[in-house]
Amino acid sequence: MIVLVCIGAFADVAGAQEDESSVTPPRLLTPAELAWPRDQPPPTTPIDVLLTVSTDGTAQDLELPVSYGQEADDAIRAAAAQLRFEPASKKGSPVAARIRLQFEVPPPPAPEPIPIVPPGSVQAPEAGAAPAAGPQLPPPPPPPASRPEPEDDDAAFGARARVDKPQAGAASQVKLRGKELTMVPGTFGEPLRVVATLPGVLRSPFGLGFFLVRGASFQNTGFFVDGFSVPLLYHLGAGPAILSSRLVEQLDFYPGGYPVRFGQFSAGIISLRTAPPPADRLQLEAEVDLLRASALAIIPFDEGKGSLALAFRRSYYELLLPLITDDVTLAYTDYQVRLDYRLTPRLNFSLFFFGSRDSLTAAQDLGAGSTTGSASQGLNYSFDQVIVSADWQPLHALRVRWSGTMGPSAIELTGQSTGDSTLGTNTRATRLGERLEFILTETPNLVTTLGSEVTVFLYDLTGSVPSLGELPAVPRPSGDGQALTISDSPTQLVMAPYLEQVWRVGPFEISGGLRANYFRYGDVSTWVMDPRAVVRFTLLKGWKLKAASGQFSEPPFPFQLTRGIANPKLQPERAWQNSVGTELQLPAAFEIDSTLFYSQMRNITRSSGQLQQGDDGMVERPFFESDGRGRAYGFELLLRRRAEKGLFGWISYTLSRSERFLEGGRSVVFAFDQTHVLNVALSYAVSGWTFGARFTLATGRPVGDILDPTGRTNYDADEDDFDPDSGGKTTRLPTFHQLDVRIDRDWVLGRVRGSVFLDVINVYNAQNSEGYRYSFDFTQRGRLPGLPILPTIGVRAMFE
Repeated sequence: MIVLVCIGAFADVAGAQEDESSVTPPRLLTPAELAWPRDQPPPTTPIDVLLTVSTDGTAQDLELPVSYGQEADDAIRAAAAQLRFEPASKKGSPVAARIRLQFEVPPPPAPEPIPIVPPGSVQAPEAGAAPAAGPQLPPPPPPPASRPEPEDDDAAFGARARVDKPQAGAASQVKLRGKELTMVPGTFGEPLRVVATLPGVLRSPFGLGFFLVRGASFQNTGFFVDGFSVPLLYHLGAGPAILSSRLVEQLDFYPGGYPVRFGQFSAGIISLRTAPPPADRLQLEAEVDLLRASALAIIPFDEGKGSLALAFRRSYYELLLPLITDDVTLAYTDYQVRLDYRLTPRLNFSLFFFGSRDSLTAAQDLGAGSTTGSASQGLNYSFDQVIVSADWQPLHALRVRWSGTMGPSAIELTGQSTGDSTLGTNTRATRLGERLEFILTETPNLVTTLGSEVTVFLYDLTGSVPSLGELPAVPRPSGDGQALTISDSPTQLVMAPYLEQVWRVGPFEISGGLRANYFRYGDVSTWVMDPRAVVRFTLLKGWKLKAASGQFSEPPFPFQLTRGIANPKLQPERAWQNSVGTELQLPAAFEIDSTLFYSQMRNITRSSGQLQQGDDGMVERPFFESDGRGRAYGFELLLRRRAEKGLFGWISYTLSRSERFLEGGRSVVFAFDQTHVLNVALSYAVSGWTFGARFTLATGRPVGDILDPTGRTNYDADEDDFDPDSGGKTTRLPTFHQLDVRIDRDWVLGRVRGSVFLDVINVYNAQNSEGYRYSFDFTQRGRLPGLPILPTIGVRAMFE
């Protein structure tokens, strides 16, 4: 059976975005015919092929992201070798270009081959017909629902967004490509911060880089880089991501129901897959704005088989903040070194070394006159990590991935007030990890993944915290002004084999998986099973129904396990996540994704002051218990237009409620619950300009209502002090609203190209509240202000 068909091609010319007047992408001249194996059913989804169009128009360095079996793969490679192109050109000179072709193999209506030529190419003559004297007009493009989505060929630093077909085993997934979304307003050009505008994500105070996903706490959402968890992805103070966006090939956001290859977190996952930019030539890039400066270099070697990427970024808040206030200091630095080498066509090796440093200090004066004192709080965060990986395809149907990681991290919290002891904690950790994965593609409709993950954390906790007095004591002790010393060295082991099976049968795609987690920490040694399943059903062309259910588990924080002041017996937190929804593709590149979700949480770690009898018969106060329960449910909607020339962007809306259960089964609203969250992010690109705006509207979170106009309820005569007590009453902060805008202008100057941008957060300087501040007797309160208007202007340049 001979069927082929090159239905679309899109190129990354010389690995960058080009000025349309100087760069022309490759054009298909000679289509090829693929003899699909007669004894093998054709795939039901398009075939992706990556290849390089050389300067002589031939196809080289073919890569198949998915294997279809040795016979079919050989046929695809043979057909691709027959393709001939008019090479890409830059300022009239031929240049090599890396492109992606999508082949579709439908059931043939007749035994004769049916070539379908992509738009912009030359029509192949029919059998027996005389060759045409010149280029022929291309056929009309196929309908949008079946047309492959072209890569963006706008500005080098232009934005591109896409919700791809979700990965098998993922209930919901949003994919953001490497250079995507660098022009979304309010992100200062950081594509990784765009996660905050997606469905299921509640608004974080002050734009912090920690995410509240589907009603869970901050610590329940994990950050991953190349399959391994990292302490954080974003700098403090609404800073940028810790990695250069040019080294990020793809960002996957799973608001829930993530695949079994991930674990150790009970809510969502943000996963980065890194890769160097195309390394067929030397590249130098620099960016400077009002807040920071960064530089990047890509150095190829061994005729393009290898590349070395170097990146560095440094803020200079310490030069700007003294002009505004002496009470706050802030600084951050990050670096990345990445080495990639293609040892053989089937074996790739990479080494990625990266690190980050953050420092934040806030001080204030207390009292007046001779009683003037001072108080300060500080946060220092640092980590370094190396990831070594190898990707090997020994057989056409088998792919093996191995990777390992190690590195130290440290978090230091300090607090000091005049007349009081210096308090603070210093948590140091060394992480070691290894991951091994086998992916067997028996047929395009049957894929098996078998893997294992091992992670070890070696902690060292030191510091001083406020003493809670003698134990036991009645009533419950309060702070006595003394300091309690912490010194502990806990360890944590997580070992998790996992198996996932994907079946595609007719209109169904079924993914079933099991992750077996072994947790060992403190006094706990236990196995926890996490089964997960996802079903998709193609109801009509471009319209799918989806349903997912699964278990997820997460170990406690190391500080919560500290002996003497915490509880080393805490159990892993568990979550049962469920969702149903639809995925709909519409004409004009529009997409709609809607999801109903419900999550049950148990074994939540909560603070406790209850006395207990220990194993040795002694009375003790564990301070933490893992018997908390909660639930979250809601609706998510994403209406999106894929990034193309002209208008692109999305509207996301989340309606949700998150609750926690108290003793006796009474439920209370979660401290960061937000009923409504709306994000509108739209951009328009035309003639080298891009204009964008982002609007956010979010319900205020609940806070304890401790305002006491009488000044009597909160007075404690025994302590001669005012002790706030909400009595269980709550109020919500005012509704949050903010508008951000961004304008980008691309430019080319000889061999240097780049962009100039203006990005303004909170354009109309909305007076939002992130909390309340009270007078000493709690009779008056004022708002804790959020971020004011914050503009920045910058320039980015690349030399090739």
